[in-house]
Amino acid sequence: MPPPPTSLLERHGRRMARRRWLVIPLFLLLMVAAAMGAGRLGDVMTSEQSLPGSEAERATRIVQREFSAGAETNDVQPVFRHPTLTVDHPAYREAVTASLERAAALVPGTRVVSYFGTGSRDMVGQDGHMTFATLSLPLPEAQAKDRVDDIRAAIGTPEGFAPTLVGGDVAMWHDVEPVIEDDLARAELLVLPVALLILLVYFGSAVSALLPLLMAGVTITLAMAGTWLAGQGMDVADLVTNVITLVGIAIGIDYSLLVVSRFREEMRAGADRVEAAGRTMATAGRAVLLAGVTVAIGLAVLVALPVPFMRSLGVGGMLVPASAVLAGLTVLPATLAALGPRVDALRVYPRRWRLREGALWGPVARAVTGWGIPVAAIALVALVALAGQSSGMSIHEDPLADAPDLEAVEAGRIVRDELGGSLTPNVYVIDTGRDGGVYDPATVAALARVADGLRAEDDVVSGVTWPTATDPAAFRAAAGEGLVDADGRYALMQVAPHGDELSPSARALNALMAAREPDVRAAVPGGEVLTTGAPAVINEFTDALYGPFPWLVAGVLVLTVIALMRAFRSWLVPLVAVALSGLSLLATYGLLRLVFMEGVGSGLLGMDHEVRGIAIWVPVMLFAFLFGISMDYQVFLVERMRELRDGGAPNLRAVRQGLAGTGRVVGTAAAIMIVAFGGFAAGTDVSMKEFGFGLAAAVAIDALLVRCLIVPAVMRMTGERNWTMPAPLARIVRVRPRPAAAARTIGDAR
Repeated sequence: MPPPPTSLLERHGRRMARRRWLVIPLFLLLMVAAAMGAGRLGDVMTSEQSLPGSEAERATRIVQREFSAGAETNDVQPVFRHPTLTVDHPAYREAVTASLERAAALVPGTRVVSYFGTGSRDMVGQDGHMTFATLSLPLPEAQAKDRVDDIRAAIGTPEGFAPTLVGGDVAMWHDVEPVIEDDLARAELLVLPVALLILLVYFGSAVSALLPLLMAGVTITLAMAGTWLAGQGMDVADLVTNVITLVGIAIGIDYSLLVVSRFREEMRAGADRVEAAGRTMATAGRAVLLAGVTVAIGLAVLVALPVPFMRSLGVGGMLVPASAVLAGLTVLPATLAALGPRVDALRVYPRRWRLREGALWGPVARAVTGWGIPVAAIALVALVALAGQSSGMSIHEDPLADAPDLEAVEAGRIVRDELGGSLTPNVYVIDTGRDGGVYDPATVAALARVADGLRAEDDVVSGVTWPTATDPAAFRAAAGEGLVDADGRYALMQVAPHGDELSPSARALNALMAAREPDVRAAVPGGEVLTTGAPAVINEFTDALYGPFPWLVAGVLVLTVIALMRAFRSWLVPLVAVALSGLSLLATYGLLRLVFMEGVGSGLLGMDHEVRGIAIWVPVMLFAFLFGISMDYQVFLVERMRELRDGGAPNLRAVRQGLAGTGRVVGTAAAIMIVAFGGFAAGTDVSMKEFGFGLAAAVAIDALLVRCLIVPAVMRMTGERNWTMPAPLARIVRVRPRPAAAARTIGDAR
C-alpha cells in the first residue's frame, strides 16, 4: 500500500531539517546584514505628518522657497517672562532682542518673528510681562532637533527674567523623544523577563523557553532592516520602531510558541527529528502561515491610506508577520531538528510535574460545549455593553495636557494660559503675484482690514501676527521682520486659535479661515492665497485618514473572509470569526473611552487626569493590528479543530478536543501579548499608553472571551454547518467543496 501523500509544507519542513547545517549558517549571515540595516533605520525616520499635494503642503513649500532659500524650515519658540518689566520697557526689549540675535546667529538664514519686529500685541501676554518669538531654522527636522540645546544655551535667561523656556515643534520632539525611548527600554526590560518566566512555566525547559524569545529578536531585526530598505524610497514615521518592537515581541513569540510546542509533541509521540519537523510544518507551520497572512491583510489598511505617515507604519507593521513567518518556516524548524530531543533540555522542574494534555482546558472545553447557549449569551452581552461605549469616543486629544512635564510642553502651556492661544497657529500664505505687491498701499490697507476682521472674532481667534501699522514706511519696517519675503511678493499672516491644534477652537478656526479666504484673495487681485499651519494640517490629516477608512475596512473584511474560507473550506466559521473580531474591536474602543476619557480605573495606569480624546492615530492602528492578531487565535484554534474533523472526528469532539488541545497555547500566547503590550501602557507618553492598553485589553477580550468561550460555544451549536462549503461558493473562492458529513448520531453530529 503506498504511503499517504504529504503536503507541500510537510515536505518543506523535512527539507529544512535535512539541510539544517546549511540553513542555519545562511540565516546567520542574513541576520548580520539585517542588523546593519536595522541600525541605520533612524537615518530615514521623521515625525512629519504632511500630505503631499495638499494645500497645506503646497503652502509650506512656498514658505521654504521664498523665506528660507528653498530649505526645509522648522520652528523653535522661546518664551520670555519678567516679574516687573513689561515688553515696552527698553531694558526688556534690549535683553530679548540680544538673546534672539545670538540664537539666530547659530544657524545662518534663520528667520525671526517677534513683537519687537512686528509690533503685534498678539504676541504679548495679557499683563505685558510675557512675550514669545518664533525662530524658523532653515534645517531639516533631524538637524534642527540637534541644535535645540545650542539654541537654548544661546538664548539663556536674561538677567532679572524668569527662566526662559524654548518650545515649538522641534523643541517638543527633542524633549519627548528621549522619554519615548526610555519608555520603550523600560517596557522591554519588563516584558522579556516576564515572557521568559511564562515560557519556562509552560515548557519546563530553558532551551524550549529561549527559542521563542530568540525568534522574537530575529523577527524585530528583520522587520527593522526591511523598513530601512523601504525608507530609501519613502518617509518612515518615527513611531515605527515602537510599533515593530511592540508587535514583534508578541507575534515572534506567539508563532514560535506554537511551532516549538508541536515539535515537542511530535517528538514525544516517537517521531525522529526530520519527521517531527515535517509534521510540525504541516500543522503548526500551516497555522503560522495563515496567521501571518491574516495579520498582513489587517495591516494592509494602513498601506492603502493616502497618508505617508500611516503608510510607513503599515509597511513596518506588515514586515513583522512576514519576518515572523520567514523565521518560523525556515531557521526555526532547522534549529529544532538540530536540537532534536535536546529541545527539552535544561529542565527547570521535573517532567512528572507537567500537566497532562488537556488537564486544565479539558474541563473548560467540556463546560463551554456543554453549556454553549448561556456561555455565548453572557459573553456577548458583556461585549455589546462595552461596544456601546465606543460611540462616545473622541479622537481630538489635548497634546499639551497629555504630554509629560518637559520644557517645550511648559512653554506651550504658558503661551496658552497667557494669550488664550497656541504656539501653533494657522498661516495665510499670500502671493500677490508681483514683486513689491505686498507694499502696495491698497494691499496694505486691505490686508489690515482682513487682520482686524479676524481679531474681531475673539471667540475663535486668540491673536493675529500681522503689523497694525498701515503707514507704508512703518508697515515695511514691521513686516520685513519675517512676515514678508525679500522681494515683497509673498506675505505670511499668522492666526492662532484659543486652544491647541486639535481643540474645538482650532477646528472652528479652520472653518473661519476657509470662509474668510475670499476676502484675502480680494485684497490681492490676481494673486493666490493658501492656508497652512498645524490646525490646517491636522484637519487635512484627519480627513485623509478617516475619509477612506470605512471602505478600506470593508475591503479587509472581505479579503479575510476569503482567506479563511480557503483555509477552512467553510463559509460559516469565517463569517462568525470576522463578526466577532469587529465586536471585540468596538468593545476595546469602549474600554479606551471608559478608562482614558471617563477616568474609570485610570489611576492604575498612572494617569492623573482624564483625556479630552484618544490620540488621532490610535483607533486606526488598533484596528490594523488587532484585526490580524485576533485572527491568529482563531486560526490556532480552528486549525486544530479542522485537523481533527478531517481526521474523522465528529463536530462536537473536534470542537471540544481542539479547544482542550490549543487552549493552553492560546492562553499562554495571550498572556505574553498582554504583558508585552501592557509594558507600553506603563510608560509616560499618553498616546503610547493608550495604544499599549488598547492592544493588551483587546487581546484579553479576544483570546480569552471570544476565541476560547464564544467561538467554541457557537461552533458547538451550529454543528456540521461549520464544515460545509456549498459548491457555488467553493468555485468563487477556488477550493474544493466540502459537503456536510452524514449524521452519525445526534450527539456526534452536533
